[in-house]
Amino acid sequence: MTFNIWYGGSKVENGIQKIAKHIKFIDPDVVAIQEIRTNKVLSEILQQLGSKWTGIQGSDKDYPNNGILTKHKIIASNFSEIGTGVGAAILFNNNKTINFWGLHLFYKSFGLYAAHNKLITSSEQIMAGETHGMFYNGKNYSSRVENIEELLANKKFQSDLEKADQIPLIVAGDFNTPSHLDWIEGNKHLHGGWVFEWPVTKILMEKAKMIDSYRELYPDPLKYPGTTWSSIQRFFGPDWGYTIPEPQDRIDFIFYRCPNMIPKKSYVYAGTVPLKLQEKGHSPYEYNNDWPSDHYAVVTDFFIYTGI
Repeated sequence: MTFNIWYGGSKVENGIQKIAKHIKFIDPDVVAIQEIRTNKVLSEILQQLGSKWTGIQGSDKDYPNNGILTKHKIIASNFSEIGTGVGAAILFNNNKTINFWGLHLFYKSFGLYAAHNKLITSSEQIMAGETHGMFYNGKNYSSRVENIEELLANKKFQSDLEKADQIPLIVAGDFNTPSHLDWIEGNKHLHGGWVFEWPVTKILMEKAKMIDSYRELYPDPLKYPGTTWSSIQRFFGPDWGYTIPEPQDRIDFIFYRCPNMIPKKSYVYAGTVPLKLQEKGHSPYEYNNDWPSDHYAVVTDFFIYTGI
């Protein structure tokens, strides 16, 4: 499961309890979480989940962002992190191990906005937002392409790739970019008229040979768009009075690599209570929502063949 918990659950009433409630309902083995925000959020979620759960998070004390939750054992000696992600080996109760990475890639220069901007006239302009970092709030940030290249250069991740024929490898998270598999001729009317090969997912699939679990099961993006952005936001604002439609797309993913690993089911999830969607001219209605995020979560169930 990958779950952006939206400012550490602070955007909705009783957010921590709702985060834990939905994780319990899905009952996943491992969760990549994003937007932890404060050091105490992870421990509060774990308290709500109960004693069988454990977790780790990134070491950035100013803005802890990425974490991993699991019902199994995290091998602390195998922990690694990059600027936009954390990775660890997880020992399951059957003594089998997986390598798991949770990511939250840079969120500025959002490609969906570029694609729907009438001043954008070339694919090079859209690509610039994916490949060029920026200075923001007194800090230099790497681009999403640089984020994924940092993952590929990480020694633990390289080791995970080398072992992936035997030990399953999963990369999950909020990528803040669409998939190169999704923007095709048949749906370009939904994408500002563009057919575009988004580079981050393409790099991960071509260079690391990772497989998009949702798109593996549902290869037709016309029939199965798998939208994860946004569970509440339908209009951009407040600058223009929430009158400009907010682009909707699939930007949260679960990738895997292992010949002994087969995705059996993959779906997006935003709770069981109907979402109160934003209306034109109004700010989003989130505070009383049962679902505590502005993203849909993504869940994939895998069958892992372990032999006799």
